[in-house]
Amino acid sequence: MQKAQLDRWIHGYHKDSYQSPKVFVIGCADISQYLLAVEYKHKLEPIKQDDEPVYFDSLEHVKEELNKLGVERAYLRLHNAYDECGCEDEASRYCDIELKLH
Repeated sequence: MQKAQLDRWIHGYHKDSYQSPKVFVIGCADISQYLLAVEYKHKLEPIKQDDEPVYFDSLEHVKEELNKLGVERAYLRLHNAYDECGCEDEASRYCDIELKLH
């Protein structure tokens, strides 16, 4: 999903029953950067700008960007790269932690 699409989705007209998209910051034990993604149709869709995924070097930079976009809630999804092949239970491969944005 393009970053501009996410911006329009968040700031567009919505019914009272509207729930904001679930935004994730993806981190992994063996990667030094963070990736933004949004849950769309029960799948994670990376946020892109000019058709390239948006990466950040620190959680502070991610939080700044999410605040600029007007995201009220986001989750840090930490993947355990060392357990991806050893466990059949997909839920144990990652951990979601709510980020404090404000």
